[in-house]
This record gives sequence, C-alpha cells and structure tokens, in this order.
Amino acid sequence: MIFKNHKMALVPLAISLALLAGCGPKTTEPSNTASVSTGITAESESEKANALFEQIFMETVQRDPVRLTRLGIKDDYDKWQDLSEQHYQAGLMLKHDQLKRLSHIDQTKLDSATRISYLLMKQDLEQSLADAKWRLYSYPVNQMFGTHTQVPSLLINQHIIDNQSDAQAYIARLNAVPKLFKQLQQQLEQRAEQGIIAPKFVFPHAIAASQNIITGAPFDTGADSTLLADFRAKVDKLDLNLETKQQLIELAKKALVDSVKPAYTHLISYLHTLAEKAGTDDGVWRFKDGADFYQNALNRTTTTTLTAEQIHQIGLDEVARIHQEMRDIKQKVNFAGDLQQFFVHLRQDSQFYYPDTEQGRADYLAEANRVIDDMKGRLDSLFIVKPKADLIVKAVEPFREKSAGKAFYQQPSMDGSRPGTYYANLYNMRDMPTYQLEALAYHEGLPGHHMQLAINQELEDMPKFRRFGGYTAYIEGWGLYTELLPKEIGLYPAY
Repeated sequence: MIFKNHKMALVPLAISLALLAGCGPKTTEPSNTASVSTGITAESESEKANALFEQIFMETVQRDPVRLTRLGIKDDYDKWQDLSEQHYQAGLMLKHDQLKRLSHIDQTKLDSATRISYLLMKQDLEQSLADAKWRLYSYPVNQMFGTHTQVPSLLINQHIIDNQSDAQAYIARLNAVPKLFKQLQQQLEQRAEQGIIAPKFVFPHAIAASQNIITGAPFDTGADSTLLADFRAKVDKLDLNLETKQQLIELAKKALVDSVKPAYTHLISYLHTLAEKAGTDDGVWRFKDGADFYQNALNRTTTTTLTAEQIHQIGLDEVARIHQEMRDIKQKVNFAGDLQQFFVHLRQDSQFYYPDTEQGRADYLAEANRVIDDMKGRLDSLFIVKPKADLIVKAVEPFREKSAGKAFYQQPSMDGSRPGTYYANLYNMRDMPTYQLEALAYHEGLPGHHMQLAINQELEDMPKFRRFGGYTAYIEGWGLYTELLPKEIGLYPAY
C-alpha cells in the first residue's frame, strides 16, 4: 500500500512492463549531429513538449514544500504546504494555464514515446480540473493518515538535517504548525458545513495520535517527546560545537512548547467538538451526489468504467477462487476442520505469532530483513534492471502505530540518498501473523513497490511527471503480482 495522492491514469501495461525490463520508451533528446548536418537549429515538437513537461512538473511541485521535501529537494525547507482557499484557487488557475500551453503542442508531430507522455499529462490535467467539484469529499484528518500525523512523520522521516541551516529550518517548521493547523481547521469546517465529517470511529484514533505528539519532554516530565528525541538525535550528529548544538535544542524546545503544543491542543479540542457531530452511517452515500462521487473515484482508481456492482462481483469471484486455494492448503497441512475452523485456527494459534514483546518485534523485523535480503540475491535471475536506491525495513513509529495501516511503503528521495522504506506496523503482534510476513515484505518491498517505484524514479530519460507520479491500478497490481512471483520460483514452500 502506498500512502500518497495518486492520479488515476494508467500507463498501458505493455509499456509499464517494458520499463521494468529496461527497454522503456525514451524521450527525444536534441541531436547535435542533425543540427550540424542540416543547419536546422529550431527545436522539434517533441523537444518542445518535453521541455514543457519539465516546466509544468516544476511549477506544480514548487507550490508544495512538503512534496519538495519528499522528493529530497531542500527548497522552502522551512515551510509547510499552503492549505488556504486562495492557494487552491490559484492552483486551479495554474492548471488551466498549463492545459492551454499543452494545447499549443501539435501531437501529430510527436514521436511515439513523447505522444504517450503528452496524452498522460493532458489526461492528468483534465481529470484534476474535473475533480475539483469533489475537492471537499475527503477527510484531512482520519484514522490512518492526515495533516496531524504528517507533521511528525515528515520531520522524522524526510526532513534530513545535514547542517545548521537544516536544523533551523526544522525549528521554523515547528513554529509554523499553528498556521498550518489553523488552515486545517478551516478545511474541516468547510467540509462540516456540507455534512462531510469523518465517521465517529475515526476521532478517538486521530485524537490519540495527536495527543501522542505533545506527550513527553519538554511538554511534561519523562523521556523526550517524539519530535524532541528526533531533533536531538539529528543535531547530535552534526559537526558543530557543543554550545551551538545546545542552542539549537533549546530553540526547538521553545518552539515545541510555544507553537506545537498550543496548535495540537486546539486541534484536539476541535476534533472533540467535531466528533459530537459525527455519525455512524459511514459510507459516502450519505453525501450529496455521493453515488456520483463514488463512481468517479472508482473510474479514477481502476482506470475503467466498471460500476460498483460489477467491481463487487469481481471481488466475490476472487474470494471464491482464493477460498478454494485455501481449502487446498488446508488439505496439504492435514487440517481436519472446515474452512471457517481453519481461519479460527490461524487467528488463534500462538505458533503463528511472534510474542507481543520488544524481542518479538525485533525478531519480526529481523525476519522481514532476511526475507528481503534473500530476494535481493535472486533479482539478477528475474529482472534485467534493479533499483539503485536502497531499501530499509522499519517499524511504524509509536506516535502513529495505533491507527496507521498494517504495512506501507515510502518512496526514496529523488536522488536516492534517502532509501525507500517498508514500514511494518508492530503495535499489536497478533495483527501480524508469520504466515503473512513474506507476502507483505514482497509486496511492500522487493520485488514489489520498491522495485517498481524506485526504478520508475530512476528513469532519467522519462519526463519527471511520469517518474514521480503514480498510477494506482498499476502500482497495486504490480504489488499483487509480486506476491505471486515468489511462489512461482519455489518460495512459500510450506504452502
């Protein structure tokens, strides 16, 4: 699972597989030889198009400091994203302008690879504009992710501190949390006015995750809080004198007490108020035009025009197929009961779980690393191209583990200096049975999301909007395929 906002357009499967095999389409580069021999210096239409793709990509990412940080770009390193209505409307105007500039490209004069990029960018811009009508149909704070957990997760995992300036930018971001959360509350209020409020079960998780951020020193006695521990550890590694390090840490403490704590306290108070208005009728059918919104979401995610009923039937058919495979496994392991009894056995028998202790968690991570290291050694026999960026395995941080997803993947930085990360949620070890360990590692790590997304980022002859964009139907389809691939080469021997 990838937690990011994917645009729901699908690169044709043959092209995607070609990219992974190392024979993907290439953008046209200016040919010095051709210019010399013909005397023509004007850019080709494909060259113009690729220059425009680059310009549009950079215009877009430079509007979002958070995305810049995720890419490993330290521009606006001291800022958060702007959640204001004015910024959103300016973004729409920019997309209209970008689409207009794109329309000046004569697609009939493009080479085949550039024409694919042109169509994908055109589709992306058109869908973004069309989907503006649904912009409030979302939960900026929810039980799995949101702005309230984005702040610590970005600072901890992606705000790298290489020098004093980076540390000062970190402190500036701490001091900017009140403005960010004020805008966040305005976003929540806009939605509430239209009856778009997260289901009631969401709020205890979101409130607890927020409270976790302002627990510990310097907010109260005891060990360092999540953010102070992170900042202190990063600053301690810098080549600075002790006095300068201590000054930075004191500034961070002041920012945490004076800015971060009031912002989270106010947000928690508002979430309590919002929770009182929330209901238990959780589906989007309760929204105005909810059925249309849902169908649009299906179209974007699946890149099809299948109805909800058709997709549901596909799901039922898949469940029936998988249940039959489970019955086969049940027979292989000589289990005497029926399938439902087999499920109970798998859920309850302690042989399938690491202990719910720190040692049990360490053993789980060690085994996940072993599985991924083993797969690394097999990649040469399976793929022509391998990712250059490294992959690490981490437990989900304590501040968000209670409400975060079971497992997910975070992409590496643009230059690969920050590795890709497979996160395993070890809050409750009974949620992480050993018979799922391998499949999760393959899906989220190698040869799954890390293989596909890291290679995608490393295709330097591909426009950046394609290298750093995402197509959910393909990404998750690849993840499912890479759960099956190990079985085809003799892994999962017990099953």
